Amino acid sequence: MKTASFFTFTGPGRISISRSTQHYTPVGYRVYRALAPGTWFNSVDRAEFERLYAMQLALLDARQVWNDLHALASDHQPVLLCYEKPPFTETNWCHRRLVAAWFEAALGHRVNERI
Repeated sequence: MKTASFFTFTGPGRISISRSTQHYTPVGYRVYRALAPGTWFNSVDRAEFERLYAMQLALLDARQVWNDLHALASDHQPVLLCYEKPPFTETNWCHRRLVAAWFEAALGHRVNERI
């Protein structure tokens, strides 16, 4: 499994974990809504976002989500997509990297950014 931006990856195995997808996104992606941030996503600061998102992830079973994502990607490696482009900094950060950290902590699987 990898992560990427809608803007940087258009290959197979794409799975959106965003609240929405722009009209210019090439067809062929899947959607996994359970990993999309809540309605609060653009109304809180980073610290509060991370707190709320951690609460959201805590309600999910990491193994089940991992399996669901692999099933959605079929014969391809899952690539979790949202909007932010690397490089990531204090001001340019992304919830897909929080998901990657969650998988590593919960399952021991490292999920790198696809560059």
